Amino acid sequence: MSTSNKTAFVANAISSWGEGDIPEWVVVLAQEAERSSATAVAQRIGYSVAVVSAVIRANYAGDLSKVEAKVRGAFMGETVDCPVVGEIARDRCLDEQARPFSASSSMRTALYRACRGGCPHSRLKETADAA
Repeated sequence: MSTSNKTAFVANAISSWGEGDIPEWVVVLAQEAERSSATAVAQRIGYSVAVVSAVIRANYAGDLSKVEAKVRGAFMGETVDCPVVGEIARDRCLDEQARPFSASSSMRTALYRACRGGCPHSRLKETADAA
């Protein structure tokens, strides 16, 4: 019975998106959910199981491009060249952007400022205190 639940992720994705229209990253997301679990996948990309399910079923109303970037970094090996730490996974880049300011180390401060100060990979708007 658990096998039919696991195979439902890819089948649901194809059925919902359409076989010719399904993005590669959604296929990878569904395959990862089958390989491990939707819970494990959601935890790895920093979203809820409901979001993972909604994306697979093509009815997620949020920012699909952000979910895509998290999937590509976490499961597809996509990296970016961070101006502070060098090459990092795309999902880690997004995680760093979401962190609040912390003066706990010079690297945390540099990351915070770089993410808000014109980094080409940042999804944040530049802020006056970043410079």
